[in-house]
Amino acid sequence: MKRFVFAALALLVAGACARNSESQLRTTLDEARQALRRGDFSQAQGLAERGLAASPPESPWAWTFRLYRGEVLLQRQQPAEVLPLSTVPIPAGAAFDPVRARQKYLSALLQLSRNNLPGTLQALTEARQLAPDGSDLQLEIELLEGQAKLRMGQWAAAEQALNAAVAKAAARRDDFSQARGWNDLGMGGLVRGRWDEAILKFEHVLSLPDLGQMTIYAGASNNAGVCYARLGELDRALSLQQKAIAFYAGHGRRLDYAAALGELGNTYVQRGEPARGLTFYQQALAVAKDTNLPTAATAAALWAGNLAGAEIDLAQWDEAERFNEEARRLKALSHSSAVHNTLNAAQIARGRGRFDEAAHLFNEALDDPTVDLEVRWGAHAGLGDIAVAQSKPADARRHFEAALDSIEKTRAELIKTEFKVTFLTRLIRFYQSYIDALVDQGDIDRALEIADSSRGRVLANRTNWPAPPKASAASLRQVAANSHAVLLSYWLGRTRSYLWVVAADGVHLVRLPPSSEITALVREYKDGIDSALADPLAAAGGAGDKLYAMLIAPAAVWLPAGTRAIVVADGALHSLNFETLPVPGAKRHYWIEDAEVQAAPGLSILTTARPATADSRSLLLIGDPVSPAPEFPALKYAGAEIASVSKYFPSSAAVYTNSRAVPAAYKDATPSRFSFVHFAAHAATNLESPLDSAVILSGPRDGYKLYARDVADVPLRAELVTVSSCRSAGERAYTGEGLVGFAWAFLRAGASRVIAGLWDVDDRSTAELMDHLYAGIAAGATPAQALRAAKLSILRKGGNYAKPYYWGPLQLFTVVP
Repeated sequence: MKRFVFAALALLVAGACARNSESQLRTTLDEARQALRRGDFSQAQGLAERGLAASPPESPWAWTFRLYRGEVLLQRQQPAEVLPLSTVPIPAGAAFDPVRARQKYLSALLQLSRNNLPGTLQALTEARQLAPDGSDLQLEIELLEGQAKLRMGQWAAAEQALNAAVAKAAARRDDFSQARGWNDLGMGGLVRGRWDEAILKFEHVLSLPDLGQMTIYAGASNNAGVCYARLGELDRALSLQQKAIAFYAGHGRRLDYAAALGELGNTYVQRGEPARGLTFYQQALAVAKDTNLPTAATAAALWAGNLAGAEIDLAQWDEAERFNEEARRLKALSHSSAVHNTLNAAQIARGRGRFDEAAHLFNEALDDPTVDLEVRWGAHAGLGDIAVAQSKPADARRHFEAALDSIEKTRAELIKTEFKVTFLTRLIRFYQSYIDALVDQGDIDRALEIADSSRGRVLANRTNWPAPPKASAASLRQVAANSHAVLLSYWLGRTRSYLWVVAADGVHLVRLPPSSEITALVREYKDGIDSALADPLAAAGGAGDKLYAMLIAPAAVWLPAGTRAIVVADGALHSLNFETLPVPGAKRHYWIEDAEVQAAPGLSILTTARPATADSRSLLLIGDPVSPAPEFPALKYAGAEIASVSKYFPSSAAVYTNSRAVPAAYKDATPSRFSFVHFAAHAATNLESPLDSAVILSGPRDGYKLYARDVADVPLRAELVTVSSCRSAGERAYTGEGLVGFAWAFLRAGASRVIAGLWDVDDRSTAELMDHLYAGIAAGATPAQALRAAKLSILRKGGNYAKPYYWGPLQLFTVVP
């Protein structure tokens, strides 16, 4: 009897040990998987080997760890041991079916690493037949199948497979598998140049913070940075890429680290900092070479080629040629396309003055049917430069305009507004080269037309407004004549800047200093007005005097007293209110006393027929909200401002104040019914994402902001929108679109004119200015006339109020002449 009891106890202990052992093995496998996902390859391999040692010999567990170790070795790019492991016979029996499925999956991974895509899909088909339904492995198979189809260019099939896998992962609350799917979907967009679509996918990954310490998150961060850089969002790109580099420095594959370094170099080059980009290209090339892997040749060739490109930007022709030849040699080893090296060689030949050789190479690059858009832009621009140097204006025009047409087509195909806005940031150099060439040829009319073709193209697609055609110089002269205005269009370039003066009698060109010189003066002048509350009339010779002498005085012959001036700014000039510039003479005064000044996003936009506005005597007024947070205290004079504005619309004003002044009130009021819209509240600007700037209204902590992006989507037919808030015009200027903030958003929504702040506004003087503004409008003045008269009334009070800080921040932005 006792022996029976002992035997039973032994069986129970053995069963418990077996269960404990299996639980420990499962824990070890999970830890190995997490280590692999974090890019801790040594730890993942060590855990797989520990699990193998702890497993019963030749058991399913032993084989599972053996195969998982093979996956780790592939990630470490050590495939030598994996090939035999992917084909070795697995013991018979149903218990080993999941192991056989895992082996086929390993074989698919091996084939994918060799770029044998048909072999990858065949192995995955065999793995699917063996994997248990609903298992983790089935989901991994679907994700890998989608990735393989992407590499094969089977875009629709790949997206279908990946979207289905993402949906399954979401249902299972499997964030890591979701992230894999989203990242691959993003890569499908990135490689096809659909950068804005790709960003949405990568941002899905970045919205899963629990993955922040995993390689998939770092990869999505770097990939999103690449896309933002391609779209001109360079600051956002740098932030994301630097995070990826910080991760890859200690985790993951070395070639991923090299890629992150190299892409950061690309972003610095696009920012106009090729010397800084060189540093990261050199690091990327060194890391790629140090891996000593057969697949590293392709990566090393890429970064050597980019090194050549940066040296070309620096006019270091010998170094550029050395790196370009190294890139060609590495590409020959990897059997990859050398079209980018052909483009580099062409640019080097052009830089050395060997124009025939350069032209041959540029045309060779264009003849490649696989060439990407960036090579095409560069080749056409290079051929245009050569034609200019050889005095062949017709050829120059043909090539430059081919480049610009391609750029415009790409921008038009982008989906999100903010990406269309930023797109030209890195491509404006193509316009600059053509404009310089036209100016040198004396064709200033065509130079103006090309400059203006880059202006306000996104804003031009406004709600309720027809899209304007690209304006001709003749049509712009007609606008000047019909509106009795002089149009001033500025263009700031790194080495050459221009001012076109468009009057009824013709187009005149003024050459200006480089943008750096103008930018430094604007910054000094604006800081003095905004921060130091300076009085520019107190002493001659300051930054304001220099700006007047540089920007206005050369055009004075076309700007008689009482001129209506419509200014199209560029670069740093977007933050300058030209009205505040001091005019020299026996009696120093501000230019506002000589001219009525408005700002426009572009000239062609002024040629569009204006649609009918809403009822001419109706007002939507929102402001004086309940303070939603300590950083936005109540505005002492907002109530008085609202009272003074509303009295000019005694029977047709919809007024939302205090607790009723909530963000939803704007859309719910159907703003398209009103001819005037007025906000009296704080504004918060967002420098990184200007369309996320907001007017601060009443509401709960998470719901008191009316965002610029939401404003842009609500149709308007207003004659005038006024946002009497600090910096409501925006603080960030984008190439081609100017300041993007509330002024831009309301114009895009369909408003004809917007008054918004360039810097901080004074609560008291602004309330008084608004009373004068609407009194003038009620008396029949135009918004521009009324705003100028209101500012002059404040200025002429004397004392502190005569300083531009008090009357100068509010500027009129217009899309009608």
